[in-house]
Amino acid sequence: MQDVAQGNPPRRRALPASEIARNVSNFEIWSTHQGCEQVSYSDLPKGVKADIAEVFDVTGRLPKAWTRKKSKEYLSLSKIASPTLLSFISDCYATSPSLFSASANNADVADLYAEISIVYSAWKRMQRMRSSSEKWSEADYVANVYNLIRSPALRQSSQRVHCILSLPQPRMRPKGFGTPTARVLNARTVVPDCVVSIPVAAVRDLSASANSPFKVLRNIKSVTTTGSAAKGTSFRYQSTPRAQLPDSPAFEFVSSIWEDKKPVHSMLEDAYRQNRMATAAAVRHLHSLHIETPVLGLIWADGKVRAHIDWCKSEAGKHPIILSAPYPGTRGHGTFHEWQLERPGEMLQVFFLVKNIDRWTMGPFQDRVRSGINDLVDAVVNEDQIYEPWKRVGDLMAPLAAKSRKENVNISTTTDQSSPPQRPPKVTRARRRRS
Repeated sequence: MQDVAQGNPPRRRALPASEIARNVSNFEIWSTHQGCEQVSYSDLPKGVKADIAEVFDVTGRLPKAWTRKKSKEYLSLSKIASPTLLSFISDCYATSPSLFSASANNADVADLYAEISIVYSAWKRMQRMRSSSEKWSEADYVANVYNLIRSPALRQSSQRVHCILSLPQPRMRPKGFGTPTARVLNARTVVPDCVVSIPVAAVRDLSASANSPFKVLRNIKSVTTTGSAAKGTSFRYQSTPRAQLPDSPAFEFVSSIWEDKKPVHSMLEDAYRQNRMATAAAVRHLHSLHIETPVLGLIWADGKVRAHIDWCKSEAGKHPIILSAPYPGTRGHGTFHEWQLERPGEMLQVFFLVKNIDRWTMGPFQDRVRSGINDLVDAVVNEDQIYEPWKRVGDLMAPLAAKSRKENVNISTTTDQSSPPQRPPKVTRARRRRS
């Protein structure tokens, strides 16, 4: 209120990412200035199509012999599995026969049984919640269903919950735009529900030694002049997509980002838009390090799961474009494929999908990370290329606020000069009569 009392315009806060995602107009402003576009799954770069197809391939994971009651594999399974679990496997085969294959008959039965038991437990909880007369929130489904099939499937990669990510810098400052646009573009962070990344220990060699790529890049003058530690724009800040720095200077790489629908999200599309803001941050970070790989996004809402694949496309001298393709399923075209978790077979498919993301993160994704970092070092050291920062920094509303204050001062000065000074009114005093 002090600014208003002094004749200055009231300070306007930046809109949080969740509020931008809930408003289609605000998201359109943000995505337009970030160069975000939604495209088709067929637009995936040729170099990554095979890797992504393998991530979404969940066929042939269970022994087909488990579906034949007279087989020795079924008889062995029936000795340790309950009748209801056997019925669950039968339902999976009825709704998702592609999950079963004769080639999986020689798989490790103990591990498969443990995994089936995990998914079965989550499915039973979901059935109880669906049939109950109680009202359940999305957070209840996260705790009782989603997390039961997510965390056990991630065995090698790191999983962070409610990790704060920095948003990317827009293509242009909102100079000449109205305050609503500036408030949208001034957003600095987004908080997804789950972030999957390469463990720091697995890529410590990229930053630990004196000759590591991290330290080589950080000590190059053309890199150090792109930012400063005082302003939070130094290379150490740019080397991680997180808003909070790791304890030791190091790279951090995010492979997949998940969003759960929240009470503030009236529609599943709201969660999708917020997740796209987070994946845009991750792919911009990877692109700045010359890493050419997509980031996978999952949206969990109302007992359903959707997926999208996001990546960067750039041309020399131009701002990178962030492309997002909905995963259409095996049909290969159209909009989102939707997994219904209340169906036994589809819940199993999602479990194996998360396992694939875990394996991809530590395999092809990590390989592309290492290749990109080495390419960046070569480009900066040997080819004198300029490193380009990506993080959202500065106050985009500051120039607009300064302009408004200046205009207010000019108006006040003009008004004071054009109005003649007014004399104070005369004070009349009553005189006493002399006696």
